[in-house]
Amino acid sequence: MVDIVINGRFLTQKTTGVQRVAREITRALDRLIAEEVPHLSVRLICQPSADLGDLELAAITVQRVGGFSGQLWEQLSLPRAARGAKLLCLANSAPILSLLSAMPPAVVIHDLSYRHYPHAYRMGYRIAHSALMPALLRRADPLVTVSVAERDELLKLTDRGDDPIVVAQNGSWRSIPAAANGSPSLGKLPDRGYLLYIGALSQRKNIMGVLSAAIQLAREDGTPFVFVGSSTSVHTSMAFEIPDDVSDRIVLLGHIEDAAVLAELYAGAAALVFPSFYEASPLPPLEAMHFGCPVVVSDIPAFRERCGDAAEYCDPFDVSSIVGAVRNVLYNQPARDALIRKGGERARSFTWERQARIVLDAVLQSLEHDRSDVMDTV
Repeated sequence: MVDIVINGRFLTQKTTGVQRVAREITRALDRLIAEEVPHLSVRLICQPSADLGDLELAAITVQRVGGFSGQLWEQLSLPRAARGAKLLCLANSAPILSLLSAMPPAVVIHDLSYRHYPHAYRMGYRIAHSALMPALLRRADPLVTVSVAERDELLKLTDRGDDPIVVAQNGSWRSIPAAANGSPSLGKLPDRGYLLYIGALSQRKNIMGVLSAAIQLAREDGTPFVFVGSSTSVHTSMAFEIPDDVSDRIVLLGHIEDAAVLAELYAGAAALVFPSFYEASPLPPLEAMHFGCPVVVSDIPAFRERCGDAAEYCDPFDVSSIVGAVRNVLYNQPARDALIRKGGERARSFTWERQARIVLDAVLQSLEHDRSDVMDTV
C-alpha cells in the first residue's frame, strides 16, 4: 500500500511563519485522519533532533531518520527513507530525487518573496531556491499555495495545463490551553494600548517604514510601540536604530515562539501595524483580529483577499499613509468598533482544519491519479 510521508525538515528550523503553518497543517491533518480516514497510513519523517513540541500526534506516526542534516538531509536522507511513499512537503522545498520520480511529491509553496525582494535574502538562500523552483513548479503533484494572489504569481512562471494550482488559505489563531502558571513575564512591556508589530525584521516586511511610523507616533502622540521578531539566517542584516528621544516608548522584544506570550501581546495591543510590501497569506493580522485587536495593513491583493473589510488599509510606500491609518484606528471610535467586530468574524472564517482538508483531498486525488498511471502501464 502506498502511504503518505510528511517531510519533517521544518521541525529543525527556526519557527517563523512558514514553519508555524507547517506545524498547524500537520496537527490538523492528524485530527482529520484520526476522525475521518483512520485506515490511511501517514508518517512524519524527521531528523533525530527534531522538536515535535506540542504536536501530540495520534494518527500520524513519527520516524526519526539520521544521516545528514539541513538541506543535505532533505535531499539525500529523506527520499531514501520515504521511497515508495507519496511525499508531502509543507515548507517551500522538496528533494530533487523525489521530484524526478514516477510519484512526484505534493508541495506547498508559501510565497515567492525571494524573487520579488531579492535584497532581503542572503545569496545562498536565493541561489538554492532559484535553482529548485523550476522543478517544483513543473513536477509537484499537487502544487499547493496559500492564496489566489500567490497562485496568480506562480502562474506567471509556469503553465501547468490541466493540472491546476490548489489554493488553501492559512488558518487563524488556534486556541491553546492556558499555561498553569500563566504566560512568562514580558518585563518592560508598556501598559495596554501599545501598537504592535509581529514578524521578521525584513526589507520585504517594510520594517524601516514601520520603524519610521513608530518613531513619528511616539514623538507626536506619545504612543508606545512594541516590535516582536528578528532577522533570520536567510535574511540580509539590517541596521535597526531607535533615536534616544523615543527609546523609552519603542520596545524590541526579539523573536517569540511561546503562544501564550503572543496571545498576551495581541490582547494588550491597541492595534497591529503590518504594512508589508509583499505577503501571500500572513498570520499576524487574523491572529490579532481573534483577540479583538484591529489591524492596519498594506493595500495589496493578498491582504484584501485575507482581511476583506476587516482591516484599515494604507500605502506601504508612504509613511504618512501608515501613520494616518493608525490614527484612524486609534481615535475614530466608530471605525475602531466596526473593525473589531468584523475582525472577529473574519478570524473565525479561516481555520487550519479547512486548510488541512483541502491539502489532504488534493494529495489523495493525486494518489488516485498515480495509481491509474501505474495500472495503465501494466
